[in-house]
Amino acid sequence: MRALAVLAVMGFHEGASELSGGFLGVDIFFVLSGFLITDLLVTRYDTVGRLDLRDFWTRRARRLLPPLAVMLVVVTAAASVIEPAQEASLRLALLAAVTYTSNWYQILHHVSYFAAFSQLTTPAPLDHLWSLAIEEQFYLLWPLILWFLLFRLNGRRSRVTVTLLAAAASALVMALQYTPGGDPSGVYYGTDTHASALLIGAALALAYPLASLASLPAAQTKRLDAAGVAGLAVLAWAIGHFSGNDPAVYPVGLILAALAAACLVAAAAGNGVIAVITSLPPLRWVGVRSYGMYLWHWPVIALAAALAGSGPTSAWTWVIETGVTIALAAASWRFIETPILQNGLRATIRHWHQQLADVRNRPADRTGPADVRTSSAWRRRRSVPVAVAAVAVIAVVVAVFGVVRPPESATPAGLLRQVAEGQRISTASQSVRRGQPTAGKPAASSSPSAACRRGKPPEVSGDQVTAVGDSIMVASAAALAAAMPGIFIDAQVGRQMQSGVTVIQRLAAAGTLRHIVIIGLGTNGDVTAGQIRQLRQAIGPNRDLVLVNTFGPMPWEREDNTVLDAAARQRGHVELANWNQAIAADPSLLWPDGIHPQPSGAKLYAHVILAAARTALSHAQPSSCPRSLTR
Repeated sequence: MRALAVLAVMGFHEGASELSGGFLGVDIFFVLSGFLITDLLVTRYDTVGRLDLRDFWTRRARRLLPPLAVMLVVVTAAASVIEPAQEASLRLALLAAVTYTSNWYQILHHVSYFAAFSQLTTPAPLDHLWSLAIEEQFYLLWPLILWFLLFRLNGRRSRVTVTLLAAAASALVMALQYTPGGDPSGVYYGTDTHASALLIGAALALAYPLASLASLPAAQTKRLDAAGVAGLAVLAWAIGHFSGNDPAVYPVGLILAALAAACLVAAAAGNGVIAVITSLPPLRWVGVRSYGMYLWHWPVIALAAALAGSGPTSAWTWVIETGVTIALAAASWRFIETPILQNGLRATIRHWHQQLADVRNRPADRTGPADVRTSSAWRRRRSVPVAVAAVAVIAVVVAVFGVVRPPESATPAGLLRQVAEGQRISTASQSVRRGQPTAGKPAASSSPSAACRRGKPPEVSGDQVTAVGDSIMVASAAALAAAMPGIFIDAQVGRQMQSGVTVIQRLAAAGTLRHIVIIGLGTNGDVTAGQIRQLRQAIGPNRDLVLVNTFGPMPWEREDNTVLDAAARQRGHVELANWNQAIAADPSLLWPDGIHPQPSGAKLYAHVILAAARTALSHAQPSSCPRSLTR
């Protein structure tokens, strides 16, 4: 179970298009955690008649805190060297991590989970800790709630019912807070909105304790296996089908995944076929180290992206990142987690200290061959603890230095100025009301018949154009305004396609949508054929749609561009502005992030859009206009 969950999440974070719903692996973790923790507490209560919360919390801290602390020190030190520009945000992220409030930190700072490349910087290396924060908050609060349930409610059925009602309440809060078309990260991060999977796992433990599942008769074991197979099939479908921007996920998709995970957990806890499969040595090996793999995989990906800079990733990159993650997790399990779990933190620290003390006890010098070999072996043994201690000290010193030194800017000053100017121009373009055509009619200033007489496509006036986009359009706003004076620009950093659809629907409802609608979205997440259909429906049959494709090291770039290209080929009144092809010919026109255009690149961006808008406007020419003059 843990192996399936961590591999799904790792695949999703690596950008595997086949695992667009891999984020649901977190909900598998949640269900499993809720089940195991509740079963542990209830079993203890049934055995001794009380809950020893101090012992429970001490054991949880011993299990979770040491590997987390090591990861935080190493990642902070590495980020200080590799990407010092992130130190300002890293300080707050560190504070949130050590207090297990990362999810609320990310909500307050509008950190998008589903748009890792939406900001003007590379991904932050601690953004994955939001899920551990939710789990730790659950570990703190749920034992107190469970004690109340066990004390006040005598029947198993009533306890299960109350727990499932709490899960339903959490799902309802998510449904009420979720805004279709907006960034779902806020409701996804919330402890109150995302507690349903944990509570479903807890309800499973209350209804079917681990001991009872492991001792079911053969007939019931077969039914349990059938439920496990069904749950596995649903999870496989959901992980390959859903995406983070799919409105069906909040909360229906998450509840569906949690219920499927509960079926799989129950089957894995039994003694049937599913239990045998999940107990296979490779899966058990990964499952045992899944906590370390989850801790390390995202920092490895984020820091590797900072090292590699702009440019597309390859399969070899994914292989290397996965290998490094597994190696770090294995080392964490072997040298940190296992000793502390077996002997305790204090005994483990004393053992490490004793190993360093033994380094000073060098064997007496002798002259025989055997003594020479003994001396050589002693030197080799001494080098290991000394090297480990030296690396640990260096990591701590570098991490502390990185936290206390003044931060650098994460984004080139030129790009910041360019974005600030673009935001100003975008806002100003929305406040100016010029004479504009009605209901998709082209402006009289660009008469199609006049264009035919001149023997060239009609000119595009900005009064005819509404442009909605993301940070690429923000950075190019000045060039767009120069190329098409009077253009209406509504561009925003981090905007995704579904948000753009909402903007277009609002403008259409207000009657302010112009004849040519330009959509420059896709940098920050998936673009679907369904969203394109929503756009066409919103703008109506009498307007032209220009879709700008994407360029950059985003894992979804190729898939998004395929959807945009197919829309332009299959639908009338839809043109493709091929930004990808234009900038690929000269990537030096981009800033170092490989995504945002420099001023010269912004002019190219505007030129590409203007050419596509001219082609779109030529569709309005009368049929008597010679084809050679219209295309």
